[in-house]
Amino acid sequence: MATAQQTYDASQIKELGFPEAIQKRPGMYIGGRSNLHHLLAEVVDNSIDEAMAGYCTRIDVVINKDGSARVDDNGRGVPVDIHPESGKSALEMAFTKLHTGGKFDSDSYSTSGGLHGVGVKATNALSEWLVVTVRRNGVLYRQRYEHGYVKTPVQILDPRTEKVIGEVGKRGSATAIKKHADRKLGTGTTVEFMPSSEYLEVTKFDFAAIAHRLQVAAFLIPGLTLTLTDYRDKEPRRREYCYEGGLVAYVNHLNEGRKVIHSKPIRISGTTESGAKVEVVLQYHDADDEEILSFVNTIPTSDGGTHVSGFRAALTKAINVFGQEKKQITDKDSVTGRDTVAGLTAALSVLMPEPEFTSQTKTQLGNREMHGQVMSLVYEGLLEQFRKDVSLGRRIVDRCLAAARAREAAAKARSLVMRKSVLDVVDTGLPGKLADVAKGADTAQTILYIVEGDSAGGSCKQARNNQYHAILPIRGKILNTERARLNRALSNNEIKAIVSAVGAGVGRDFRVEDMRYGGVAIFVDADVDGLHIMTLLLTLFWRLMRPMIDEGRLYIAKAPLYQISNGRKTRYAYSDWERDQILNEWGRNGITIQRYKGLGEMNPSQLKETVFHVPEVNGVKTPFANRNLYRVTVEDAHRANQMVDLWMGARVGPRKSRLMKVWDAEQSYDENGEPYDEEDEDSDQ
Repeated sequence: MATAQQTYDASQIKELGFPEAIQKRPGMYIGGRSNLHHLLAEVVDNSIDEAMAGYCTRIDVVINKDGSARVDDNGRGVPVDIHPESGKSALEMAFTKLHTGGKFDSDSYSTSGGLHGVGVKATNALSEWLVVTVRRNGVLYRQRYEHGYVKTPVQILDPRTEKVIGEVGKRGSATAIKKHADRKLGTGTTVEFMPSSEYLEVTKFDFAAIAHRLQVAAFLIPGLTLTLTDYRDKEPRRREYCYEGGLVAYVNHLNEGRKVIHSKPIRISGTTESGAKVEVVLQYHDADDEEILSFVNTIPTSDGGTHVSGFRAALTKAINVFGQEKKQITDKDSVTGRDTVAGLTAALSVLMPEPEFTSQTKTQLGNREMHGQVMSLVYEGLLEQFRKDVSLGRRIVDRCLAAARAREAAAKARSLVMRKSVLDVVDTGLPGKLADVAKGADTAQTILYIVEGDSAGGSCKQARNNQYHAILPIRGKILNTERARLNRALSNNEIKAIVSAVGAGVGRDFRVEDMRYGGVAIFVDADVDGLHIMTLLLTLFWRLMRPMIDEGRLYIAKAPLYQISNGRKTRYAYSDWERDQILNEWGRNGITIQRYKGLGEMNPSQLKETVFHVPEVNGVKTPFANRNLYRVTVEDAHRANQMVDLWMGARVGPRKSRLMKVWDAEQSYDENGEPYDEEDEDSDQ
């Protein structure tokens, strides 16, 4: 029994100020300790706000060799003068005082992404150090912080020598500025910071993720130039983005390589009664997946919100009204919202003075009035365009009717599959080869392993812990779901078994909350056939169970490559480098090395020690902490779609062209043996 606390009085009430409030609960401000890129986004978003206000034309982002980041813009520069109430420099307040900033004043910014007054302060609080330099009045102003605390006053520097010539608010500063000012200097702000591992679980910036965010911003603000330079490698990596076409160019980019239903995207724009500027661009293609990307004041709202729900409602209503007017949709037809977004690519941007986000991370818009206002504007705009271009409207209605009929056919196919499955499964309704977890197991701590072949499946079943692991063997290469319709895919025995085991549906009916396991792991041989099977399975989950990937619940399980023994100890190595490290530590005398060529070569005890080991974290056993599990993540859904279509789709020409490029690049490995970097070639396309 817990010991009762003797006293509870006013002295025990603690008020956390800056930076402790953020450092103690970073998840409240950046969405989690692993959300490193939110720190960079807060700084970049401040520069983007300057661009939206018409004062900034260029933003440069740099990842330094030591892993720190720098953001530089040519905006007006953060104000540095003394605040009349606090007696502190406005620059210091902007970086250290919570819920302060220029974004609360509509005279400074009519629309802005930073309205909580936290933003860059979170970046400051969660960094080992942060240095801000402002170019104003022909001189430099600089202040340094460490772990959020002020380390220097706001210093005034000579722009030519960067020597300190004074301090803001101190006597003589005006004279020093007049003496040393360079009127050709221009204006702007530079923020440089080093993320702190004391508060963050991840401190290494991802080049591709940052590049994607900057590219999207370039589409959202036509004419704005954004650059990214990474100095961490021997040769710097660089990207530059600038687009004049806005959201139309963005949708064309997203649909690149797809077969579109109408060549020219539909664009609708206008201002709502509350003063919000709404722009939406949409285009249909012949695939089944939807991609609706939404933004509020250029901030990506990945969780949607009232503006997205209003757009969806408008789309459904406009298509049904027009279809009924043209007698394409009759009383017997049922075109739902799900049908109108099948094969849709859309970009929706809202610029508004006072957005209400559901959290500091700004992933969902909460303003209730925006649902009706966006719906009204988009509905009227769509209906007007359909009536103006009847052929366009008819093609889109036909596309939605086809989606509705496919949905109904798929529902019948699923029903038929489930009835037929009764003959092939045990009386639980699960595949007969499935070795399920024990009854009463904690679902959140269980993993379904999909393994290659009955032989490996047998060893895995012996090695597993049935409180945590379920095993489903599959026979060879499954159907390529990128080229097969849903009803055909569901008639494939192996796919049928996987769908039944996961238990959460498929396609638009997939519900991640209904999954029978906390995660799913693909476990195949590391040879060519195994990698082909892995690719087919990844395609299956991406196309038919994508929310599983979006929620981070799909994994790749990797077996060790080597078992190394010295007679007394046994260790496992997962790469040639790791093998060499062990050999350097132990020496080579009396060493036995076993090279595993496939899962079949590992006996149950070896599998139990490695792949099916259940580690303990903070006193709790969890299979997800096993070093052999690698979570499947997607930073850029558009690029993922492109790659799946390229490698698994029906078009041979682009695939052949890419293979030839990769083949040619094999001749140009660097001195470290690093292979051709596919990301480098395509991220701009």
